[in-house]
Amino acid sequence: MSGQTLRKAYMRRFAGMTRYSRAVSWMVVGAYIGVVIAAIALGAYLLSLPVTVWTVALMALTSIFIGTRLRGINNIVHECCHSTFSQNREDNVQIGRVCTSILMKNFRKYRDDHLSHHANNGDYENDAEFKVIEKFGLHDPLTARTIFRHFVTPLLGRHLPYYVSINMSGDDGRFYVWLKLVLLAGIATLFVVSPLVAIFFVIVPLFYVYPTLNFWTDCLDHAGLLGAEDELKASRNVLAPSVIRLLFFPRNDSYHLVHHLFPQIPARHLHRAHAELSKDPTYQSVPSAVQPVGPRLEKSRFEQVL
Repeated sequence: MSGQTLRKAYMRRFAGMTRYSRAVSWMVVGAYIGVVIAAIALGAYLLSLPVTVWTVALMALTSIFIGTRLRGINNIVHECCHSTFSQNREDNVQIGRVCTSILMKNFRKYRDDHLSHHANNGDYENDAEFKVIEKFGLHDPLTARTIFRHFVTPLLGRHLPYYVSINMSGDDGRFYVWLKLVLLAGIATLFVVSPLVAIFFVIVPLFYVYPTLNFWTDCLDHAGLLGAEDELKASRNVLAPSVIRLLFFPRNDSYHLVHHLFPQIPARHLHRAHAELSKDPTYQSVPSAVQPVGPRLEKSRFEQVL
């Protein structure tokens, strides 16, 4: 059974999964923004304490945590481009534009690039999302050397020119250009008032931690599988322990294969769809679909390293 056949078999079963109401949608976005602001405030407090190994470690963890929440905001954008976040289609557009503005991106470009990825997964000529990172070789077979390369690439900052940019295009509307300008002015003001807070808890999370998580997630989602003819084998789920998934794969982002097979499923239901699909012999036979990542379970070489 191919991915297309599996989709036809389960399409009706997964139809009608609920999206958030307008009020809840904006509450979720507000919660992410609130957590980011609170974490920045915590970072500022930690900077006021005497410098010790523990305070430095907590500051580093806080910066990484902020990056994971920005990744969560990015995942909301992802849901909005599929119109699976909020019940109202227009709300998905508005929320997507607000969230991409926070990340200094453009919702229209993100949506166009991402939908081209779904339509042409692994076809660098037509997959606009992955075309720009072709040089990183996510299509290469997984060997110890390629795994090490994928791991080290962000540590050397080689991914930054491809994952970091400030898009001031007016495609989303003039209001969102001004929103980004206001946010950039706020960062600049914070830099003048408290440069260390701005650097460690705004600039580093936004322009290094968050893009690094994006790169590693792209590797986990597709490395060694990109370009497979059958879409059932072109992506993978990352079935790590719950705490890891909540922190580094916010909003069920770990079920990437399920998402590629059924992009119409709201992210908050992906785990339910995975549980249902796991009863299917074809789905069970695909290691990248059901192989857990954890110390108690046998792992592939890729999972052992990353």
